[in-house]
Amino acid sequence: VANMAGERETPLLLSFLDNLAPATDKSLPSQELIDACHDIQKKRLDEDGKPDSRYIIPVVSGMKREQLVDKLPEFVRGSDDIFKASLRRMAERLGRYILLFRDEPDPTESTLRGMSSCEQMVYLHRLDFHAVGIPQKRYLDVIRLCLEDDEVFNDRVVQAALDHMSGKFLEGESLPLAYMRTIILTCSKHESLHSWICHVLLPRLVEGSVYTDKRQWEGWMRCAKMLENTRDHGVSSLEAIQKLPEEQLKMYRAKYPQK
Repeated sequence: VANMAGERETPLLLSFLDNLAPATDKSLPSQELIDACHDIQKKRLDEDGKPDSRYIIPVVSGMKREQLVDKLPEFVRGSDDIFKASLRRMAERLGRYILLFRDEPDPTESTLRGMSSCEQMVYLHRLDFHAVGIPQKRYLDVIRLCLEDDEVFNDRVVQAALDHMSGKFLEGESLPLAYMRTIILTCSKHESLHSWICHVLLPRLVEGSVYTDKRQWEGWMRCAKMLENTRDHGVSSLEAIQKLPEEQLKMYRAKYPQK
């Protein structure tokens, strides 16, 4: 069918593939269908001469998470509609895991399938956009698109993803480039997370010496400033600010004098 379909028949072919994918939570697309979609994708290139990611969206829920991480740059390069459709299909059978970053049962073998909303946020932040030829603006834009989608990436999902990445930071991993930017955007969007950011996240980042990374430190100070004078609402970042080492506290107060 795919070989016979021309450009005019593309919507029909995509609909056909979509209908072949199981519609129930308990059934995953078969490996045979996944392989077939990959074969079609290789033969049907997009306008830039690259494999068209639309042809594998119907089966992403059945693909291994490890494979989806490798495919993520393809979806990020696509249009906003293609990008959002891919994320929706990756997570469609993982409703009960929406707030979890799952660990592989056996670290030596990749078995997890699909990608939860929490995992999507984490992997998007970790994306090495320079290495895969994606402009930094696009990298930041797709994260913003997620944050704007309240129905999927609500306050609890964003909190779970930020919490996971900050925990890995304490274990020695670097914070992703967009990390503090996401926290700042979250401060503006989700007042429900202000208390957690002030009393858990900001102190945790101080514990991990966030101030040794100039970009992240600038973001930390900006975020702390946003929440420092919000005590009228019962929340303030002042306690986190006071946990700074003396030198960094002086730097903060030089930039943001206390009123």
